[in-house]
Amino acid sequence: MKAILLKLLFEADPAAGSPSGDDRLSFVTPAPWPDSLEPDDVLAQSHGADPNAVFDPGDHPVVYTHFEALVKRRLSQEIAQHPPLFPWEQGLQDYPDQLRSDADIASIWLNHLRTLDIPTDFPEEVLVDLFGQCQRVARHTRQLGRQLVEAVESFFPDQSQTLAYVAGVVAQPNTRSATQAAIESVDYTTASTQQQITLTMLAARSIFEALCLTVSPLMPSITRHWNTPSGPLSVTVARLNETLLEVRADLPEPGSMTLTGLTDILHRDRSTPGELLLQITHPHPQTTYTLEVNLGEAATPLRFQVVVEA
Repeated sequence: MKAILLKLLFEADPAAGSPSGDDRLSFVTPAPWPDSLEPDDVLAQSHGADPNAVFDPGDHPVVYTHFEALVKRRLSQEIAQHPPLFPWEQGLQDYPDQLRSDADIASIWLNHLRTLDIPTDFPEEVLVDLFGQCQRVARHTRQLGRQLVEAVESFFPDQSQTLAYVAGVVAQPNTRSATQAAIESVDYTTASTQQQITLTMLAARSIFEALCLTVSPLMPSITRHWNTPSGPLSVTVARLNETLLEVRADLPEPGSMTLTGLTDILHRDRSTPGELLLQITHPHPQTTYTLEVNLGEAATPLRFQVVVEA
Protein backbone atom coordinates (compact mmCIF):
# COMPACT_ATOMS: atom_id res chain seq x y z
CA MET A 1 0.00 0.00 0.00
CA LYS A 2 2.85 2.39 0.86
CA ALA A 3 4.41 1.81 -2.57
CA ILE A 4 1.13 2.53 -4.34
CA LEU A 5 0.65 5.81 -2.46
CA LEU A 6 4.16 6.96 -3.28
CA LYS A 7 3.66 6.06 -6.95
CA LEU A 8 0.49 8.12 -7.07
CA LEU A 9 2.28 11.07 -5.48
CA PHE A 10 5.16 11.01 -7.98
CA GLU A 11 3.15 10.38 -11.19
CA ALA A 12 1.81 13.32 -13.21
CA ASP A 13 -1.97 13.79 -13.33
CA PRO A 14 -3.02 13.31 -17.02
CA ALA A 15 -6.23 15.25 -16.40
CA ALA A 16 -4.43 18.37 -15.28
CA GLY A 17 -4.39 21.19 -17.82
CA SER A 18 -1.11 22.44 -19.24
CA PRO A 19 -0.22 26.13 -19.21
CA SER A 20 -0.17 27.84 -22.57
CA GLY A 21 1.80 30.63 -24.17
CA ASP A 22 4.75 32.30 -22.40
CA ASP A 23 3.58 31.01 -19.03
CA ARG A 24 4.17 27.42 -20.11
CA LEU A 25 6.78 25.60 -18.00
CA SER A 26 8.81 22.63 -19.08
CA PHE A 27 8.53 19.53 -16.87
CA VAL A 28 11.09 16.79 -16.81
CA THR A 29 9.41 13.50 -17.42
CA PRO A 30 10.35 11.20 -14.54
CA ALA A 31 12.06 7.94 -15.35
CA PRO A 32 9.71 4.99 -15.61
CA TRP A 33 9.26 3.05 -12.41
CA PRO A 34 10.15 -0.61 -12.36
CA ASP A 35 7.31 -3.06 -12.68
CA SER A 36 8.13 -4.55 -9.31
CA LEU A 37 9.14 -2.32 -6.38
CA GLU A 38 9.64 -3.17 -2.78
CA PRO A 39 8.67 -0.59 -0.14
CA ASP A 40 12.26 -0.23 1.06
CA ASP A 41 13.45 0.43 -2.51
CA VAL A 42 10.83 3.13 -2.96
CA LEU A 43 11.88 4.82 0.28
CA ALA A 44 15.53 4.62 -0.68
CA GLN A 45 14.90 6.18 -4.12
CA SER A 46 12.76 8.87 -2.57
CA HIS A 47 15.78 9.86 -0.44
CA GLY A 48 18.15 9.78 -3.41
CA ALA A 49 20.07 6.79 -2.07
CA ASP A 50 21.41 3.83 -3.93
CA PRO A 51 19.61 0.69 -2.72
CA ASN A 52 22.66 -1.40 -3.65
CA ALA A 53 25.07 0.70 -1.49
CA VAL A 54 26.66 -0.86 1.61
CA PHE A 55 25.39 1.98 3.81
CA ASP A 56 23.18 4.97 3.39
CA PRO A 57 24.85 8.43 3.29
CA GLY A 58 22.64 9.31 6.20
CA ASP A 59 24.59 6.78 8.28
CA HIS A 60 27.87 8.81 8.07
CA PRO A 61 27.61 10.24 11.63
CA VAL A 62 27.32 6.71 13.00
CA VAL A 63 30.38 5.61 11.03
CA TYR A 64 32.39 8.64 12.12
CA THR A 65 31.49 8.07 15.76
CA HIS A 66 32.58 4.45 15.56
CA PHE A 67 35.83 5.39 13.78
CA GLU A 68 36.58 8.09 16.37
CA ALA A 69 36.09 5.58 19.18
CA LEU A 70 38.50 3.17 17.50
CA VAL A 71 41.15 5.90 17.09
CA LYS A 72 40.79 7.00 20.71
CA ARG A 73 41.15 3.45 21.97
CA ARG A 74 44.23 2.87 19.81
CA LEU A 75 45.84 6.14 20.96
CA SER A 76 45.13 5.28 24.60
CA GLN A 77 46.88 1.94 24.15
CA GLU A 78 49.88 3.56 22.48
CA ILE A 79 50.20 6.24 25.20
CA ALA A 80 49.94 3.62 27.95
CA GLN A 81 52.72 1.54 26.37
CA HIS A 82 54.91 4.47 25.25
CA PRO A 83 54.04 7.58 27.29
CA PRO A 84 55.27 10.88 25.79
CA LEU A 85 58.08 12.69 27.61
CA PHE A 86 59.20 16.30 27.80
CA PRO A 87 62.60 17.01 26.17
CA TRP A 88 64.29 17.27 29.58
CA GLU A 89 62.85 13.99 30.92
CA GLN A 90 64.60 10.64 30.80
CA GLY A 91 61.59 8.79 32.21
CA LEU A 92 58.25 9.29 33.89
CA GLN A 93 58.23 11.87 36.70
CA ASP A 94 55.64 13.01 39.20
CA TYR A 95 54.92 16.72 39.39
CA PRO A 96 53.06 18.57 42.15
CA ASP A 97 49.46 19.54 41.49
CA GLN A 98 50.21 23.10 42.61
CA LEU A 99 53.35 25.23 42.56
CA ARG A 100 54.63 26.10 46.00
CA SER A 101 54.79 29.69 47.12
CA ASP A 102 58.04 31.43 48.05
CA ALA A 103 57.16 30.94 51.72
CA ASP A 104 56.76 27.18 51.22
CA ILE A 105 60.01 26.95 49.26
CA ALA A 106 62.04 28.79 51.89
CA SER A 107 60.30 27.26 54.91
CA ILE A 108 62.98 24.59 55.26
CA TRP A 109 65.51 27.38 55.94
CA LEU A 110 63.13 29.80 57.62
CA ASN A 111 63.21 28.01 60.98
CA HIS A 112 66.84 28.94 61.44
CA LEU A 113 66.39 32.53 60.28
CA ARG A 114 64.24 33.13 63.35
CA THR A 115 67.17 32.16 65.58
CA LEU A 116 69.43 34.83 64.06
CA ASP A 117 69.83 38.33 65.41
CA ILE A 118 66.64 39.50 63.68
CA PRO A 119 64.53 42.38 65.05
CA THR A 120 61.40 41.18 66.84
CA ASP A 121 58.03 41.04 65.02
CA PHE A 122 59.76 41.12 61.64
CA PRO A 123 57.13 40.15 58.99
CA GLU A 124 57.66 36.60 57.74
CA GLU A 125 56.89 37.41 54.08
CA VAL A 126 59.49 40.19 54.14
CA LEU A 127 62.02 37.87 55.81
CA VAL A 128 61.51 35.21 53.13
CA ASP A 129 62.04 37.72 50.31
CA LEU A 130 65.01 39.26 52.10
CA PHE A 131 66.62 35.84 52.53
CA GLY A 132 66.41 35.24 48.78
CA GLN A 133 67.83 38.69 48.02
CA CYS A 134 70.75 38.16 50.42
CA GLN A 135 71.63 34.82 48.83
CA ARG A 136 71.61 36.43 45.38
CA VAL A 137 73.60 39.54 46.36
CA ALA A 138 76.25 37.63 48.32
CA ARG A 139 77.32 35.79 45.18
CA HIS A 140 78.70 38.86 43.43
CA THR A 141 79.21 41.54 46.10
CA ARG A 142 81.56 41.31 49.09
CA GLN A 143 81.58 44.86 50.44
CA LEU A 144 79.05 44.94 53.31
CA GLY A 145 77.67 48.41 52.63
CA ARG A 146 76.89 47.58 49.01
CA GLN A 147 75.44 44.23 50.07
CA LEU A 148 73.00 45.93 52.43
CA VAL A 149 71.84 48.45 49.83
CA GLU A 150 71.39 45.87 47.04
CA ALA A 151 69.55 43.43 49.30
CA VAL A 152 67.07 46.03 50.56
CA GLU A 153 66.59 48.47 47.68
CA SER A 154 63.78 46.47 46.03
CA PHE A 155 61.69 46.91 49.19
CA PHE A 156 62.14 50.68 49.22
CA PRO A 157 62.25 52.11 45.67
CA ASP A 158 63.15 55.80 45.24
CA GLN A 159 64.90 55.88 48.63
CA SER A 160 68.51 55.79 47.44
CA GLN A 161 69.80 58.54 49.75
CA THR A 162 68.19 57.04 52.86
CA LEU A 163 69.43 53.56 51.88
CA ALA A 164 73.02 54.79 51.52
CA TYR A 165 72.90 56.67 54.83
CA VAL A 166 71.40 53.79 56.86
CA ALA A 167 73.75 51.24 55.26
CA GLY A 168 76.73 53.34 56.32
CA VAL A 169 75.48 53.30 59.91
CA VAL A 170 74.53 49.61 60.08
CA ALA A 171 77.79 48.48 58.44
CA GLN A 172 79.90 50.07 61.20
CA PRO A 173 80.66 47.53 63.95
CA ASN A 174 80.89 50.17 66.68
CA THR A 175 77.47 51.69 65.92
CA ARG A 176 75.49 48.55 65.08
CA SER A 177 74.71 47.47 68.66
CA ALA A 178 73.59 50.96 69.65
CA THR A 179 71.39 51.23 66.56
CA GLN A 180 69.77 47.86 67.24
CA ALA A 181 69.14 48.68 70.91
CA ALA A 182 67.46 51.95 69.98
CA ILE A 183 65.12 50.42 67.43
CA GLU A 184 64.43 46.90 68.72
CA SER A 185 61.11 47.95 70.30
CA VAL A 186 59.79 49.52 67.07
CA ASP A 187 56.89 47.75 65.35
CA TYR A 188 57.76 47.16 61.70
CA THR A 189 54.20 47.63 60.41
CA THR A 190 53.77 51.05 62.05
CA ALA A 191 57.37 52.26 61.71
CA SER A 192 58.44 55.12 59.47
CA THR A 193 60.20 54.42 56.18
CA GLN A 194 63.65 55.12 57.66
CA GLN A 195 62.91 52.86 60.62
CA GLN A 196 61.75 50.05 58.32
CA ILE A 197 64.93 50.42 56.25
CA THR A 198 67.01 50.19 59.42
CA LEU A 199 65.17 47.10 60.66
CA THR A 200 65.49 45.41 57.26
CA MET A 201 69.21 46.15 56.99
CA LEU A 202 69.85 44.83 60.50
CA ALA A 203 68.12 41.60 59.49
CA ALA A 204 70.07 41.47 56.21
CA ARG A 205 73.37 41.88 58.02
CA SER A 206 72.59 38.91 60.28
CA ILE A 207 71.73 36.80 57.23
CA PHE A 208 74.94 37.78 55.42
CA GLU A 209 77.00 36.82 58.48
CA ALA A 210 75.27 33.43 58.74
CA LEU A 211 75.93 32.69 55.07
CA CYS A 212 79.63 33.61 55.08
CA LEU A 213 82.38 31.09 55.90
CA THR A 214 85.83 32.70 56.03
CA VAL A 215 89.06 30.80 56.63
CA SER A 216 92.53 32.28 57.04
CA PRO A 217 95.89 31.34 58.54
CA LEU A 218 94.68 32.73 61.87
CA MET A 219 91.30 30.95 61.63
CA PRO A 220 91.86 27.82 59.53
CA SER A 221 88.48 26.25 60.32
CA ILE A 222 84.90 27.47 60.74
CA THR A 223 81.59 25.66 61.29
CA ARG A 224 78.01 26.78 60.74
CA HIS A 225 74.96 25.01 62.12
CA TRP A 226 71.59 25.50 60.44
CA ASN A 227 68.38 24.24 62.02
CA THR A 228 65.92 22.50 59.66
CA PRO A 229 62.64 20.61 60.20
CA SER A 230 64.57 17.35 59.69
CA GLY A 231 67.30 18.20 62.17
CA PRO A 232 70.48 20.27 62.32
CA LEU A 233 72.62 20.79 59.24
CA SER A 234 76.29 21.42 59.91
CA VAL A 235 78.85 22.74 57.43
CA THR A 236 82.57 22.93 58.19
CA VAL A 237 85.22 24.57 56.03
CA ALA A 238 88.83 23.81 56.91
CA ARG A 239 92.05 24.97 55.36
CA LEU A 240 94.18 21.91 56.14
CA ASN A 241 97.27 23.47 54.62
CA GLU A 242 98.21 25.95 51.92
CA THR A 243 97.38 23.45 49.20
CA LEU A 244 94.22 21.78 50.47
CA LEU A 245 90.78 23.17 51.29
CA GLU A 246 88.19 20.79 52.73
CA VAL A 247 84.43 21.26 52.96
CA ARG A 248 82.43 18.82 55.06
CA ALA A 249 78.65 18.75 55.51
CA ASP A 250 76.52 16.59 57.78
CA LEU A 251 73.05 16.31 56.25
CA PRO A 252 69.93 15.46 58.30
CA GLU A 253 68.26 13.96 55.19
CA PRO A 254 69.21 12.97 51.62
CA GLY A 255 70.72 15.84 49.69
CA SER A 256 73.67 17.21 47.79
CA MET A 257 76.51 19.70 48.00
CA THR A 258 78.16 21.70 45.20
CA LEU A 259 81.26 23.91 45.51
CA THR A 260 81.90 26.35 42.65
CA GLY A 261 85.03 28.46 42.19
CA LEU A 262 86.83 30.26 39.40
CA THR A 263 87.69 27.06 37.57
CA ASP A 264 86.53 24.33 39.94
CA ILE A 265 83.08 22.75 40.24
CA LEU A 266 82.81 19.87 42.70
CA HIS A 267 79.61 17.99 43.46
CA ARG A 268 78.58 15.22 45.83
CA ASP A 269 75.20 13.78 46.74
CA ARG A 270 73.80 10.98 48.81
CA SER A 271 70.42 9.20 49.05
CA THR A 272 70.49 8.88 52.86
CA PRO A 273 71.29 11.25 55.74
CA GLY A 274 74.97 11.50 56.50
CA GLU A 275 78.24 13.19 55.61
CA LEU A 276 79.46 14.69 52.35
CA LEU A 277 83.06 15.69 51.72
CA LEU A 278 84.62 17.94 49.07
CA GLN A 279 88.29 18.89 48.70
CA ILE A 280 89.98 21.51 46.55
CA THR A 281 93.71 21.35 45.98
CA HIS A 282 95.63 24.60 45.63
CA PRO A 283 92.74 26.92 46.52
CA HIS A 284 93.10 30.43 45.17
CA PRO A 285 93.81 32.97 47.91
CA GLN A 286 91.50 35.99 48.25
CA THR A 287 88.89 34.02 46.33
CA THR A 288 85.22 33.45 47.14
CA TYR A 289 83.70 30.04 46.47
CA THR A 290 79.95 29.41 46.36
CA LEU A 291 78.78 26.40 48.38
CA GLU A 292 75.25 25.18 47.65
CA VAL A 293 73.55 22.68 49.96
CA ASN A 294 70.29 21.00 48.92
CA LEU A 295 68.09 18.98 51.23
CA GLY A 296 65.31 16.68 50.08
CA GLU A 297 62.88 18.42 47.75
CA ALA A 298 63.82 21.98 48.73
CA ALA A 299 63.56 24.07 45.56
CA THR A 300 65.92 26.74 46.94
CA PRO A 301 69.41 25.62 48.01
CA LEU A 302 71.18 27.11 51.00
CA ARG A 303 74.07 29.12 49.51
CA PHE A 304 77.15 29.87 51.57
CA GLN A 305 80.04 32.07 50.50
CA VAL A 306 83.39 30.42 51.30
CA VAL A 307 86.16 33.05 51.51
CA VAL A 308 89.80 31.95 51.46
CA GLU A 309 92.04 34.69 52.83
CA ALA A 310 95.78 34.71 52.34
